[in-house]
Amino acid sequence: MTAPERSRPLVRTARRGRPDPRTPNGNAPFGSRRPGVRDRVFSAALRPTAVVWRVVGLRHSAAAVRHYYGRTGADFAVDPEGPLATAPFRRVADRHLEEWRELAVARWRESAGTEREFDVTTNWHGVRIGRGDDLDWWLALRGLQYRITGRLDIAGESAEGPDAAPDVRVVYEVEVYKDWGFDKGEDEYGLSFTPLARLHEAGLAREYAVVGRSRPLVWTAPAA
Repeated sequence: MTAPERSRPLVRTARRGRPDPRTPNGNAPFGSRRPGVRDRVFSAALRPTAVVWRVVGLRHSAAAVRHYYGRTGADFAVDPEGPLATAPFRRVADRHLEEWRELAVARWRESAGTEREFDVTTNWHGVRIGRGDDLDWWLALRGLQYRITGRLDIAGESAEGPDAAPDVRVVYEVEVYKDWGFDKGEDEYGLSFTPLARLHEAGLAREYAVVGRSRPLVWTAPAA
């Protein structure tokens, strides 16, 4: 009988986050009321938007709007590496990675080098992508929830000597989630979201969940 594999120590980010990524709104259920003339006119006027966005290269936002009008309510899959490449998302992801590095190196030193492999994880956190960060992902998502999990390895003593900080390597995956819809009563840049939310309630469009999980990504850095 073989011995059970030893579990690695777990390092969590200090920021609390949430265990559940869902952020439901207060809109009425899909198709819960009859569409009015104003709803139908508004829907018809906006339908060409996806075509225009696609033509000008805004393919992610075009696909998101098409899925809204498709009314299936099925999950919409995206590759997290796209939004992760935007400045605000990359910035918060790097903060988690750097925090893991600091916590793991502290434990490595306390253990006199015996603890050198760690599982790392966050809860769900939110990040907002602005119009000036990336127009396509702003139109497609604006904000989303993310979770990062992976494994951190400390390579050992630096070539600069035993007193120098060790090198750290993290192999991690990023999950994203978004309840895609519009909140009644809210607006952005002067555009009211209420008529868009009413399309869902009238059964002319349908809210859905955006989901995605990245391939394994690698981050390396000397510890601070």
